[in-house]
Amino acid sequence: MIVARLHAGEDILTTVQQVVRQYDVRSGVVSIIGAVSRATLGFFDREKREYRSNTFARDLEIVSCTGNIARLDDGTVVVHAHMVVADDEGHCYGGHVMNGCEVSATGEVTIIEGSVELHRAPDPTTGLALLALDDGP
Repeated sequence: MIVARLHAGEDILTTVQQVVRQYDVRSGVVSIIGAVSRATLGFFDREKREYRSNTFARDLEIVSCTGNIARLDDGTVVVHAHMVVADDEGHCYGGHVMNGCEVSATGEVTIIEGSVELHRAPDPTTGLALLALDDGP
């Protein structure tokens, strides 16, 4: 298990990718709690085959952030995570974690490494790099 702390001003995705490279994580599960001053969360539009994003530029608590870690064939790290954030009245917003999620007070990251290396490959239907798994029996 790897535990890391994100500091105020750091971008969640960028910093988690740096931690993954530092520890040479080939696959795993990531979880984050803490707070952000800005959250950029995406929603995949299947018709347009692109992400739409919503940005919330205010102090929010990370209620839940979970995802997985895989690599593309060229070795590029892919952190695929979804996050739910809440405001001071308990209103929640969620979606795909995009660049632009900025830590405010802290971000506490836990990574549990997998025993099998995960790969992502282009999917012709969606245009996304999806987990390349053996879907056989």
